[in-house]
Order: sequence, then structure tokens, then C-alpha cells
Amino acid sequence: MPEEKIGDNLSDVKTKNRSLVLRLVKKRGFLSRIELARITGLTQPTITNIVNDLIRAGLLIEVGTSDTRAGRKPILLAFNDQAFYVVAISFKKKGFTVALTDLGPNILYRRDSNYSLLENTEMALVELQKEFIHVLEYATQSLSLILGIGVSVPGPVDPESFTILAHPVFLAHRNLDLRPVLREYDLPIFMMNNAYAACLHETWGGKAKEAKNLIYFMVGETVGAGIMVDGKLYQGADQKAGEIGHTSINVFGPRCVCGNYGCMELYCSTKSAIEKALEAAWLGKSSFLKKRLREKENTLSFQDLLEGAKGNDPICKEIFASLGQYVGIGAVNLLNLYNPEVLVIGGEIALAREFIESSVQQVIEERLLYRDYTSSVIYYSQWGEDVTLLGAASLVLDHFIAGDLGRF
Repeated sequence: MPEEKIGDNLSDVKTKNRSLVLRLVKKRGFLSRIELARITGLTQPTITNIVNDLIRAGLLIEVGTSDTRAGRKPILLAFNDQAFYVVAISFKKKGFTVALTDLGPNILYRRDSNYSLLENTEMALVELQKEFIHVLEYATQSLSLILGIGVSVPGPVDPESFTILAHPVFLAHRNLDLRPVLREYDLPIFMMNNAYAACLHETWGGKAKEAKNLIYFMVGETVGAGIMVDGKLYQGADQKAGEIGHTSINVFGPRCVCGNYGCMELYCSTKSAIEKALEAAWLGKSSFLKKRLREKENTLSFQDLLEGAKGNDPICKEIFASLGQYVGIGAVNLLNLYNPEVLVIGGEIALAREFIESSVQQVIEERLLYRDYTSSVIYYSQWGEDVTLLGAASLVLDHFIAGDLGRF
């Protein structure tokens, strides 16, 4: 293991100060030079020099003046989201998305595919390369402004070797190196588990921008958690932390694909909700689900279940209430373990907030250990299914603002 550098040379200090200013303006919005000097503790001349350099680089823009009542009105600064671009790739159990984003990050162009790495890895990789090139072609006039490629995956990755590691329900191969597929234009690649990518995005674009201790509880096809402690992602010794979906909540429950029994993911996932919906449709308990099942040739989706609940189908609402209880149990476990400032409930389940929130809150009120003393705030993510794609883009954004890409 290489020795960690503890000293700073002048170029390091310069980069860190620029990074600090960019981070503040990006997260807090409109700030003046005076405010930046006050917040950072840097002198006014130092801030002026840094800001002028960042304006020349196109990273900061002046956007008017503040509403101070007296004296000269300070000029406000904003982060220029269109200064650079990112290619974001998000894998799911079935399919993937490749997109071009700005530094918002906002999705500017996307290509969605249903090819699965589990069902036919070789064909999926051919499709990935094709869609990747489509995105690059869309960005032809701005190729030099693409910072890199961010990849989010529903499972473990080795970011040093750009490899997706073994996953029993996602990847057919033992390990999969993505570099040969994404080698066009030699762009830097950054990879992360999807729950951690989503967690990172919430700190850049969500309600948790100021949180230093944050848990992102992802409930979708899979269940996991992204953990931030003291402003830094905590991923464990082997970057495999956060697998709350594979902790037992029923020691006598069915066996999971991971080898454990009664895993949370078997009860607290959109897949488990869809299985309950299918059973209700087959047994004729819900006329809506039965009709939808017939129309869709014996398949149902989470969106079908959501549509039924919005149409006041009692079985759909009952399924969500039950799912909400398990989400609440997962939330209690995470709150008891980490006592974060903020717990974000995200993934597909956040789309059903109106149908699960009361169940989640009831479980928390009944079961949380220090419920009368905790100050943890619970948010529901606003990004829906695209949170892992935006998380992949935020991964590159995070490295860029840290000064790792040498662009400022």
C-alpha cells in the first residue's frame, strides 16, 4: 500500500482552495466574493484571485447583485453547469442507460437498453459500446469538454481495475473489465456501487447538500445503503459496506441468492411487491391487477402497482402499506446503527412515498431505540429511477471539483 501524503506543496494548496470555492458555490448557490472570504477564512485578495481564475476558466459566472440595503451591492457568483460534460452509465438487473449530462448534473441525452449482463453478457457489451458511441456522436462538438465516464452498478465493483465483480443475479461472468468497451477517446472512468453513487448525488443535487453524516437507503430491485461519515463516503475495507439488503430480518425465512436466510431484500424490494401483486392478480383479489396482468401477457411492473394505488385499488394500497413496514424496519436498523443527520429513502420506492410514508413513520415511532432523543431528519429522494444515473454523473463531478482531473 502506498504511503499517504500528508504534506501540501504550493500547487496542492492552490488546487484545494479553488476546489473549496467551487464546492461552496455549487452546493450553496449564489454567493458573493465577500461571503466566500467569510466562509472560507481566506483573505479578500486571495478570493478575488481564485474567483477571477475560475471565471476565466468558465467555471463561475457572475449573475447579478445581492439585495443588500445599503452600500455597494456585492456581485453574486454561480457555478456554470455547462462548462463541462459527463458520460454517465447506469446498470440495472435488466438493462442499462448511457447518457450525456452537464455538471448539474442534468440529463441532456440518453440511450436506454434492455440488454442484460446476466442473460447475454457478450451481446449486452456490444450494445453498451454501440450506445456509448451514439452518445459520443451526439456530443461531437463538445468532445473535448467531456470530463470522464461515471458508472454505477447494482453490486460490488473494483474501481482500481474498472471491474464489475461477481454478482449472482446481475452478472454472468466472474469479473467484468469495462475498459475495452469504453476505450473511445481514452476518457477517465470512475465506478461505484449504485447506492453509494445515489448517496453522492444527494450531496450534490438533493436536500442533503450540507449533511456531513448521511445514509442513503435505496429500495428498488435491490436494497442497499450508501453511507457518508464526516463528509466522506464510508465503503469499508474492501469497498463492500452498505449491504443492508443482505442482513437477516427473519432467521427462519427463505434462502436468498447470497446464501443467507430471510434477507431484507426478500421482503423490502420492488420485486417482492410485484410478486405480491402477481399473486393477488392470479387469485382474483384485485380486478385492476387481474385486468392489467391479462393485458400485459402475465407480467406486472412496479409502475402498474403504483398506477393501481393512485386509482385507489385497495389491494395495491395494501401491498404498499406492507412494503412500507419493511422500509420502516430497514430505516430503524440504519438509524440505530449510524444515527445520521439525514436518512434519505430513495430508489424506486420514493415514487410511492404517498402510499408508504405513514407505515414507515409508524414503524419508526414504535421501534426506534432513541426515538424521543434523535435529531435525524428523514427525506424521500426526488430523483426516482434516474438517481443511479445521476449518481454516476455526480461521481465524475465529485472527482472534478476535488481537483483530481486537472481541469482547473
